[in-house]
Order: sequence, then C-alpha cells, then structure tokens
Amino acid sequence: MKRREYAFSLIELLIAMAVVMLVLFAAINFFSVSVKQYKVQTKITETNMEGILGLELFRRDLESLGYGLPWNDLVAYTEIAGASAELSALNDSPNAPRAVVGIDCASFTVNRSDYLAIKSDRVGMDGAAGKWTTLNSANVKRSWAPVTENLQNPDYVVVMSAGGLDATRRSLVTSGTFYTQYSSTSGFTPTEPYAANIVYGIGSTAPARPFNRADYFIRNADVPEHCAPNTGVLVKAVVPHDNSGVATNFLPLLDCVADMQLAYYLDADGDGFVENPVKDISAAFPAGSTAARDMREKLREVRVYILAQEGQRDNSFRYPETSILVGPDNTVGNNFNVAGSRNYRWKVYTLAVKPANLAQ
Repeated sequence: MKRREYAFSLIELLIAMAVVMLVLFAAINFFSVSVKQYKVQTKITETNMEGILGLELFRRDLESLGYGLPWNDLVAYTEIAGASAELSALNDSPNAPRAVVGIDCASFTVNRSDYLAIKSDRVGMDGAAGKWTTLNSANVKRSWAPVTENLQNPDYVVVMSAGGLDATRRSLVTSGTFYTQYSSTSGFTPTEPYAANIVYGIGSTAPARPFNRADYFIRNADVPEHCAPNTGVLVKAVVPHDNSGVATNFLPLLDCVADMQLAYYLDADGDGFVENPVKDISAAFPAGSTAARDMREKLREVRVYILAQEGQRDNSFRYPETSILVGPDNTVGNNFNVAGSRNYRWKVYTLAVKPANLAQ
C-alpha cells in the first residue's frame, strides 16, 4: 500500500510567516518603547540626584551666610573691581559687608532670573575656608580633632576680636594688614591676658577682602545638548582674591535650569513675627553704614525657587500647563512660560533656609 506524503502548502507557509512577523514586530516595538522609557526614567533619576547634590551645597552656603564677617574696625577692601553697574551695587567697602545681596531679574542672566551673592568665610573653594580656631594672648592656637579640621601654616586667615558691646563686637584685628598667615599671628593676639580672639580661615592666597564671596546665577554657557531651549546651568562662582574682578571658575550645580527666583523673609518691626516676603534684598537693605547691622537684626529666612527640566525631551509627553509659578506667589514669584517646551518635564525645587550665623 502506497504511503501518502504530507507537506505545508505555500499558503500555510505565508500565513505562518505573517504570524511570526507580527509577533516579532510587537516584540520589537515593546522593546523599543521599554528602552525609551528606561532612558527617560534614567535621565529623570540623574536629574534628581544632580539636584540633591548640587542644591545641598547651595543650601549649606545659604545657611552659612554671615559666617566670620567683621562688624567693626573695617579697613579698605576690594570686592569686584571694575564691575558693571549692576554688580557694583553689591559691593560694600568701606562699610561692614552685608551677608547676602542680590539683583532682582538681572539683565545678564538666563531669562532675566535672579542673581545672588553670599558673603561668608565658608563659601570659598579652598580647604581653609570655613575652618576656625581661637587665639590667646600667648599666641597659642587651639587644635581640633580630627586634624583635618585644623588650619595649616600656609593658610591665610583673618582675626576677629569678640568684644562685649555691639560697638566692639566682631571687630577686625589688624597689624599692618587685616590678614595674616596661620603661622604668623603674633601681632593679632588679644591684649587682655584671659581674652581670646577668633581666627577664621580664608584661603591659600592673600585676601583682597576679609571674607569670601560666592555668586549664584544661571549661566548660558556650556549648556548640555539635552536641555530645553532657553535654559542654562545654575553655577556657583567664587570671587577670587586677586582683584581681577568677577569669578571665571564656575562650579555647575544643576543643568537645564530655566528660572531662579528669591524671596527674603524679614521681621522688620522686631515683633518676632515674619512679614510678607520681599523680592529685592539689596533694595530692602541698600549699601550704607547701617545696612549690615539692619540685615542682621531683621533677616530671618531666605527661600530659593529653581525651575529645572527633569530628564530629556519626550515627544510622547506633554506638560499639562503653559506656565509655572516660580516663587511663593504672583507678587514675589514669576509665572514662567513653558508653552514652547511642553515636551519636557519641569520641576520647581525649593530651598527654605534660616541663616545659622547671621547675628552671632
């Protein structure tokens, strides 16, 4: 008996291939979407991590504003020589330095965002910045543990006399100059046998001013390619002590930033309650002989609002609003228009900081 042979017909083969192609197409499409979402989520995570690290440095600097600033016996010093009119308004010499100054809607920043300058020994980039010790009448300086907290012999320092009255408190001690090196403090000792002066580290070069200054603003250079149009990089720029002018070394804190707005909370009448915030701290405390003292007595909190992009452009995403409030309200804040950048995710970071060293 003849055995019948079986095989697939051409139509069956075509149907099978079509089914396989459909399955492969679905799998490839699913894989492509998954990879795209993974990249989006990875970028969002990177942005959030960057924000946490960069803004923590910003927060610490804000908390330290006023740290180590002299109140009395000021000598002539230089902040920013030959600066623009806007930046020159932030200078205080020959008066006592204001702990924080700023420019509301600075003309040279991205999207006319706010500009902030913090004056504090701790905001310097050098290892000596923020370190301190005491100095007695025998020219003996106290050591700390661990040893990494100690100033070193090449470090430049300023010395402050604590004083007992407001007129003598935090007086800058001078001996030919207002600064010295850590190894040469014999001319800066207290005159009373049981008194102690305070030694503050500044940096590794002879200081042009008895404090460090760091400026924070959104810069429109070296912006990553994945950033939305009209965004920049939030940077910290420490003003050097070589009298060369505005800082040229920029520490990036956060990429793809569209706006930064500042709000300052004051107890203007001294009743213990904070009033509505002001937007322009330099206008509230214009440069003058009493500006630093008035600020110490009245400034209670600084809040920073930063609008930044999360992740990268996502054509499958559409931001639900056309404008975003950057600030506590419409009076002090800014309604930023994102109508042309709705394929990006946006986030407002908020820093609310109470100065820890302003009135000490």
